[in-house]
Amino acid sequence: MNRSITFSFPLERPHCGVPLANGNFGALVWGKETLCITVNQSDLWDHRCGRRVDSRDRYSNFVEYAALHGCTRELNTLFHREDLYGAPHRMAVGRFEFTFAPGLFPVTAELDYFSGKLKVTLSDGTSLELCLVLAKNTLYVEDPAQKIKDVLLKPATDFPQTRAFYIDRSNAMFQLLEDGWRIPLALDPDFTVRAVKTSYGWRIFTNEDKGDAEREKELRATSEWWSQLFSKVCSVRTPDEWWNRFFTFQTWKLAAATAPMGKAAGLQGPWHEEYQEAKWAGDYHFNVNVQMVYGPLCRLGLHEHLLPLFDMIESPAFQESMKHNARALFGVEDALWQLHAVDDRGWQCGGISCGAVLDPACGAWTALLYEEYFRTTCDMEFLKERAYPYIYGIMRGYEEMLDREFNIPVAISAEYASSNLNMTTVAGRNPSYQLAAIRRLAAMLIEFSALLNLPERPIWRRILDKVPHFTTVGGYDSYARQNEARIAIWENQDLEVCHRHHSHLGCIWPFDSLPEEPSEELRQVVENSITHWISMGMGKWSEWCIPWANIIYTRTGLNEAPMQLFNMWKEIFVNEGLSVVYLPRMLSLIAHRRHDIARPKAESEVMQLDGTGGFLDAFMQMCAYTKGKRLHLFKGMPARWQEIEITRLHLPGKALLSASKSGRLDLDPGTLKWEVCR
Repeated sequence: MNRSITFSFPLERPHCGVPLANGNFGALVWGKETLCITVNQSDLWDHRCGRRVDSRDRYSNFVEYAALHGCTRELNTLFHREDLYGAPHRMAVGRFEFTFAPGLFPVTAELDYFSGKLKVTLSDGTSLELCLVLAKNTLYVEDPAQKIKDVLLKPATDFPQTRAFYIDRSNAMFQLLEDGWRIPLALDPDFTVRAVKTSYGWRIFTNEDKGDAEREKELRATSEWWSQLFSKVCSVRTPDEWWNRFFTFQTWKLAAATAPMGKAAGLQGPWHEEYQEAKWAGDYHFNVNVQMVYGPLCRLGLHEHLLPLFDMIESPAFQESMKHNARALFGVEDALWQLHAVDDRGWQCGGISCGAVLDPACGAWTALLYEEYFRTTCDMEFLKERAYPYIYGIMRGYEEMLDREFNIPVAISAEYASSNLNMTTVAGRNPSYQLAAIRRLAAMLIEFSALLNLPERPIWRRILDKVPHFTTVGGYDSYARQNEARIAIWENQDLEVCHRHHSHLGCIWPFDSLPEEPSEELRQVVENSITHWISMGMGKWSEWCIPWANIIYTRTGLNEAPMQLFNMWKEIFVNEGLSVVYLPRMLSLIAHRRHDIARPKAESEVMQLDGTGGFLDAFMQMCAYTKGKRLHLFKGMPARWQEIEITRLHLPGKALLSASKSGRLDLDPGTLKWEVCR
């Protein structure tokens, strides 16, 4: 593993810059003639206009309507929605722009992974050193040669798009201070950010100024933390040096965004550009995005980085929101119901509709994060006090949905209706996505109840007995010229369009709910479904869709496909600063949001952290993944790559794996016995 990475200026946009963070306070370091530092903070919210399920919105009402009229788009109109404008929203903050003498400008930025320090070399050979410390929301900018002449204050409301958005929302304009600015908020405490000149350079901080009396101690502790992290974290080495460099840098970025002393990371983590409002409110999308951000952390060896997410979910406000939603839908007190896109209190950031409410897999996929934390750490106290209550609560919601024949009468398959606007339906009976989720939860709860010596609910075994692995639909293979069965979106609904959520294949991943030794009939349906899915194309996929697809390819034995896709993904979704961006960089093989692609990147580029997490997860699984007690090695790597090694991959049962494709295998088996499948 390389110790550092160097970027060359100009770095012309915030998301081309170098990301620094402590899990809450984030800085993007970039620029051309000047050194720009764009700042933001994960817990900076305008909490106005949040929504929850109305107490009149009984699930039985939707079932009754669907039985009479079908799952038409009119289902959305049955929800009782407050007439609110806007939604809870992460706030853009702004940037500090450090200027130099004429003719002096930044040339390179070298990020040392093992110390957390960023060295910026100037054109005269002198340098600055930046370190964002862990103990408080402070970035130290050391300038021993005193090359910085001034700092320009650029609050987000100086930028036309952001200003117009905040005026439209009736946000107060930011108030300039002598050395920074204040962000007035209607329901939340005001937020301030400042840059203060010091004897060693500059100190950038948010809210209360805690001074720099402990600076040397804070810098030392930060360096020690990063050194320990990169001494234990998983690494992958391939014959292609670009991918090796990219894997390590994305590990840095994800670790900085999710550091355990911080707050839960949403779509963009602690980084947000200043030139536009937070896209999708900068919220927590629980139908895929949060799970892809946090999915690789246990395998990387960073299980403790999941704790801020769990802390948020288990906070009184978030728990009350989930319990409120479950009471409104089912009239029960012991269920938890997670909505699709929420703020840090669990309130919906946007409309209440079928897509927002009728996707219990938002909770089931989150339950997998709890499960993986437990399986990686074997922490029985965590299982008892944190994982089991959450998983149990999510399952209770699923149980309340089931009819007497163990069908799910009405639910969605994530965002399918929004991908196919010609459809007259928005939901359906027995979505394959939800069937995979409920089966996985049932198996999990049976196992965990035994471990904790708790009684099983009899319904869990009945679910495994009566609920199928998926719903099937009849299709036609035009090449073989024969009918075939394949996995349906929901009953009587085939995959008819290019769809970026691979939800109907959830039994393969993320829920991994199929048996280790499937029947020939089951295997054939899966094979038909994969072939049909491939044939529908990828022209509308976004940056996180390809890592998800690559995990499916790896787990179904199509070992050449993942790198073929990633090589394309690199050109389309990775910018010149190695940031994974949401919009394609050009209109080419993917037309996702094609009308936005041509907009100037300097005022429209959006980074999402799910691309970073998704890539890391997929790349590690391409090297090694587990199914049951079987360990599958290098099933997603191309045959031509003979020299591949993965080091310190963390597996369930406290197992630790280092292996090479050429034959080396070092497996500390932990508490489980592994059958190795090469």
